[in-house]
Amino acid sequence: MKKMLMLAAVLALPVAGASPFVIPANQSVSATSAVKMGGTLRLTTPGDFDTYNPLVAQGRPNVPELTDGGGLLTVDPYTSEYVGNMAESFTISSDKRTYTFTLRPELKWSDGQTINADDYITSFKIYAADEDSNLNSYMSDNGKPLTWKKISDSKLSITFPRASVQNLETISYLSPLPDHVFGSVFASGGAKAVNDLWPINTDPSKLVVSGPFKVSSYARGERLTLAKNAAFGLWNKDSAGRATPYLDGLQYTIVKDANAQLAQFLAGNVDVYQPDNRDKLAQIAAAKSSGKLNVQLLANAGPNASVDYMYFNFNKSSDQVKQKLFRDVRFRRAMSMLVNKDAIIDQVLGGLGVAAWTSVYPLYSEWVAPNVDKYKYNPAAAAALLKSMGYTKKGSDGILVDAKGNRLSFTLATNSENNRRQQIARLFVDEAKKVGVEVKTNFIPFNQLLGITTPSTAAEKADRKFDAAITGLSGGGFINPVGVAATLNCGGDLNGYDQSAKCIQPWETTQYNLFLKSTAEFDQAKRKAIANQLQQLQVDNQGFIYLISQNAHYSWDSRVEGEFPKKIATPLWSSSYFGPRNVAVTWLSK
Repeated sequence: MKKMLMLAAVLALPVAGASPFVIPANQSVSATSAVKMGGTLRLTTPGDFDTYNPLVAQGRPNVPELTDGGGLLTVDPYTSEYVGNMAESFTISSDKRTYTFTLRPELKWSDGQTINADDYITSFKIYAADEDSNLNSYMSDNGKPLTWKKISDSKLSITFPRASVQNLETISYLSPLPDHVFGSVFASGGAKAVNDLWPINTDPSKLVVSGPFKVSSYARGERLTLAKNAAFGLWNKDSAGRATPYLDGLQYTIVKDANAQLAQFLAGNVDVYQPDNRDKLAQIAAAKSSGKLNVQLLANAGPNASVDYMYFNFNKSSDQVKQKLFRDVRFRRAMSMLVNKDAIIDQVLGGLGVAAWTSVYPLYSEWVAPNVDKYKYNPAAAAALLKSMGYTKKGSDGILVDAKGNRLSFTLATNSENNRRQQIARLFVDEAKKVGVEVKTNFIPFNQLLGITTPSTAAEKADRKFDAAITGLSGGGFINPVGVAATLNCGGDLNGYDQSAKCIQPWETTQYNLFLKSTAEFDQAKRKAIANQLQQLQVDNQGFIYLISQNAHYSWDSRVEGEFPKKIATPLWSSSYFGPRNVAVTWLSK
């Protein structure tokens, strides 16, 4: 496992950067002399895209992510240190709170306008004002706002309310928005007006992006086509000084059925594919060994930087019986002991995954606290806990009831696009039924699920219209991989179980305070000790019932070149879209 970044090594020192940004040669197996330019990389996606607006886009992949050039900083995968991306250089103040950036002079938007300090300042204002934006949670720390300052057209500073080991990580997430498009709209109409920009029916020629590709066309239910953004290559070069990306474009075909996606890859119609179970791996391996398919296959690259989890709704004011039930830790512990993770890994993942127990992804094995499987699969113990809660009898249908005749029944929701989560839900339904718990299922589109689990208004948050859900999390940081504030803080936009502005139970407050304490600790050993305390709280209280992390597998047509060397071809650095590669230096041999 990689050595974690120690910020003390760069404090108050300028960090030199090339101008323009150069993608190091050691991030590709290909020699730059072998590279061929041009061609289109073909991919599939399971559903239609909903917007071009980066503030409101949900689900993955989404168009704004595919057309984003990143932010001020990026990470060197070999050293785990942050280096300049759009920033040519940066300094850190002695109190570890203020970061000053000088932008690369070559930066351009896709329409030719310069990317400058105003773009960042406007972006920060919008992110901070728009409570529903994807980046709003990064604009404050424990309720205190970040501040920023334009120093010149090419220079700006960001000041955090406190020193934190994760400040550089936070900065790396903050991509700029084009001030010459968003600024006047925000000034006149606020965040709501900005959110209305760039709906999916927008003429793609009107979009302004910073990434290696820009939208060329989109036909709903059919395909999304992206073309090379020449402006990206003005500041983003390979080690030989050539503009990137190498490819002419990307093509995403909408294929909603998972089996049909595999069939497209096996037929040679798709260039990059990530099998997610043993059967799909076996089919690809068989086609490869028989000579029917000329592909590369990297199986079991390690656990993904992701996790699936189940949670119960603490905020159900219209149903006091269920609200009280879901807030009872005995119930949640019992539900945890009805999750047969071994069966899930075997039957759903084909043995190609690992159990998850806390907010620390299994990928970061040295950060996982000891004895985290305290409430592992144990139906007898689960039944005993339910009995202690008053569920001592079963009705004629075999479902447990309490003294008042309330049946032990709830509905479990998950997103209809995700077959893995649906299978997990069905296995849980079967296990729960064995001890007298009725679990109904509701499989709905992701955006609809998101709407009911994370509503906007205070009234809606007090009475969310669901019982339980299986969703998950991917990505996040590696500096302090115990989780993110948005999942650990009450009311955080990723906190599935409690959307209250004020924590309901003391352990929730303690959990968040431990998280804040961990982020302020620059000594890694001490930070791990704090992370262990936090994880024990999670295990004892089961706010999230963590389920599994599936292993990553990557396959690609042999004509697709430029993948990462083996050392960094891991889920930590690989793309959820393109596999173990930087798409900017991906090329086609024919």
